[in-house]
Amino acid sequence: MTVSGVLFPGGRFSVAELQASCLDGELVPLGVGYLPADAPTPPAVRAAALAPLLSTSCAYVGMAAAWIHGAACRLPQPLDVQRAVPWRTTRTLDRRVRFHDQELAPADVELLGATAVSTRARTLADLARDAVRPDPLHTDAGRAALVLARDATTRATAIAWFAAHPRRTHAVAAVALLRSLDEGTPAEPAQEEVTR
Repeated sequence: MTVSGVLFPGGRFSVAELQASCLDGELVPLGVGYLPADAPTPPAVRAAALAPLLSTSCAYVGMAAAWIHGAACRLPQPLDVQRAVPWRTTRTLDRRVRFHDQELAPADVELLGATAVSTRARTLADLARDAVRPDPLHTDAGRAALVLARDATTRATAIAWFAAHPRRTHAVAAVALLRSLDEGTPAEPAQEEVTR
């Protein structure tokens, strides 16, 4: 058991014991670990549940980061990771991980426990770019972007990130999407009052 409460096979319990506890309703699978059924799952716990798959030189990005931040309901497969160090990494990654060999700037990375994850604003920027693609990598990218975009500060920081990186693919369309969310959706017409 770790500080976050996530249990992993091979430690104190075998896979069979953990899965039996799931059948009894005591544990639920979370990431690559297991968590007590009544335990909350804040971002730090979700990040800890994926920690064994991540190299120390990488950070979770895209829909994997959205899941960690609580913006996605389902854990995406494969998990997207990006290099978070200036040097090339040669470590072989797990088959459940899709590696992107482009450096993630230190300002775009936050540590949740010991797990590196892209910040909420950078995650929103990546999801907005994916949502406006003609062939999105993840069909849920738009929905997860809407969840992250609810916070005005995160939305403004994502727009500012695009201003600093204007040559990214689909940047113009992604900024237009974020600005349309900034303006808000039109309000529903007031319901007619009915008295009896």
